[in-house]
Amino acid sequence: MIDKIFIKIFFIIVIALFLLGMIVPMVLVNRKGMDPHGTHEEASLLTRLTSVSIMIWLIYVILYFIFDDYIKNFLMIEFFFQDLFVIIGMVLLIISLIFGTLGLIALGINFRIEFPKEETQLITSGIYTVMRNPIVFGVFLILIGYFLVIPNFLNLFIAVVNIITFDSKARDEEKFLLKTFGKEYEEYKKRVGRYLPFIIRKTEFTKRNLLAIEGKKLK
Repeated sequence: MIDKIFIKIFFIIVIALFLLGMIVPMVLVNRKGMDPHGTHEEASLLTRLTSVSIMIWLIYVILYFIFDDYIKNFLMIEFFFQDLFVIIGMVLLIISLIFGTLGLIALGINFRIEFPKEETQLITSGIYTVMRNPIVFGVFLILIGYFLVIPNFLNLFIAVVNIITFDSKARDEEKFLLKTFGKEYEEYKKRVGRYLPFIIRKTEFTKRNLLAIEGKKLK
C-alpha cells in the first residue's frame, strides 16, 4: 500500500499549486486596475454555487490532513481502495494542473472568477485551440483524481456536486461569450469542443443516419 505520508505530501503540493494558480492571476489582473472577481449577475443559481462547492471540497481536503484515517475509511468504497486507483488519481491530479496552468497562461489578464465587468477579448490561442474550457476540465480532473485517492461516498458526492456546478459555470460563460462576441464565438464553438479536442455534431450524425436508411430502402 502506498505510504499515506507520501500521499499527504503529494496533496499539499497539488493544493498549493492549485491555490497559487488562482491567486497569482487575480493579483496580476488587480494590478492592471481591473476586477479579478467580476460579476455573476447573468449567472444561474448552480453557477453561483461554484464558490461554495469548491470551498467545501477544500475544507474536506484539509480535514483529510488532520483526520486522515477516519476520513479515508468513512463510507469507503472498497472496490477503489487499491494502489492502482491511487496512482491513476495522482496522475489525473498532475494532468489537471497542466490543463489549468495552460488555460491560465492563455487567458493572461483576461482571467476572471466570474464574468468580466470590463471589456475583454476572446481567447482562442494556446490550449484554447483544442478545448473551450481547459480550466473547468482541469477542475473535473482534480476532483476525480482526489476521489480515486480517497474513495468514499462523501468524497464522491462532493465531486459530483462540483462537477455539476462547474459544468453549469462553463455553459453560462459560453452564453456570456456568445452574447459578447456574437458570430466570432459562434464560429469558434463550431471548431472546438467544450472539454474535448473534437465536436460531436448531431446534425451531421443525423444526416449520415438518414442517408444510410435511404440507401437501404433503395436496395
